[in-house]
Amino acid sequence: MGKPVVKFCKKCSGIKPKDLKGIIDKDSWKEGCVHACVKKKDADPERVFARIDGRLVVCSSKKDLIKKIKEAVA
Repeated sequence: MGKPVVKFCKKCSGIKPKDLKGIIDKDSWKEGCVHACVKKKDADPERVFARIDGRLVVCSSKKDLIKKIKEAVA
């Protein structure tokens, strides 16, 4: 099994590439649609998400999500 791949959409997930700087290598993440979008009016501003190895991971804060990403690639 290869190293985990993290995929996130900076527009609707709240994570930006600079948030992952120093946490995971550039070749371990991709930016793009994770197919978990919600309409802006229905969006919960406290919900951030990403896909780790194809599995949707949802957290209540950016800090918690970055911690999960770090654990996955450790």
